[in-house]
Amino acid sequence: MPTQPKTQEVECLKEKFERAVSLVLADYRGLTANEMVELRERFTKEGLEYRVVKDTLARIAVAETGIDGLAELFAGPIAVALGYDDPAVPFRLSEECRKKYAPHYELRGGLFEGALVLEAEVKRYAFLPSREELLAKLAMLLSSPMKALAVMLQAKIRELAIVLSEVAKNREQEPQEEPIPEAEQTSAEPPVPEEQPADQPEQEEPEDQQEPQEELAQEEQEPQEQ
Repeated sequence: MPTQPKTQEVECLKEKFERAVSLVLADYRGLTANEMVELRERFTKEGLEYRVVKDTLARIAVAETGIDGLAELFAGPIAVALGYDDPAVPFRLSEECRKKYAPHYELRGGLFEGALVLEAEVKRYAFLPSREELLAKLAMLLSSPMKALAVMLQAKIRELAIVLSEVAKNREQEPQEEPIPEAEQTSAEPPVPEEQPADQPEQEEPEDQQEPQEELAQEEQEPQEQ
């Protein structure tokens, strides 16, 4: 039957495993006490938690969290580096320590944002950029199109200013046309009267004007007959 301290340790490990965004397991056997102190301080300065756990208690805690495959990595005395902020930092720092303390410090695998990482894959995750580096790259990518647009607009504005300047110079060099005197403007040909349409019929004289003319012609003929 588990004792109270062991039960509390299992609950503590379970809470840490669930809260951590990443963790790396390492076999620390072969390191001296001074090297372990130095190792712990190095992880702590990076904002990580570094602790030695018992494999049996760690497997129970992992089983209660429901993380598949992680319990098999706990075999023998294991040191765990836990990260709660940037998931890439525990892998990067663990790989640096492995190189420094080899062959007495071997990595067993870990967990990266809920994904199981085997021993052969730890080195690949160690070279992932940190969150600060990713944010810096993202900011640079977002600012690059704006910079390119600003440069293009400045170039277009300069080109437009040059074109307008050339147009202004050409207009200044062109001879100005003299105004036409008013006398010449008024001496234009008179307007031609409009002709009546050809198909318009001629106006007939009234009948009362035709009768007197016929009577006068008859009076002139009568004396000649006498």
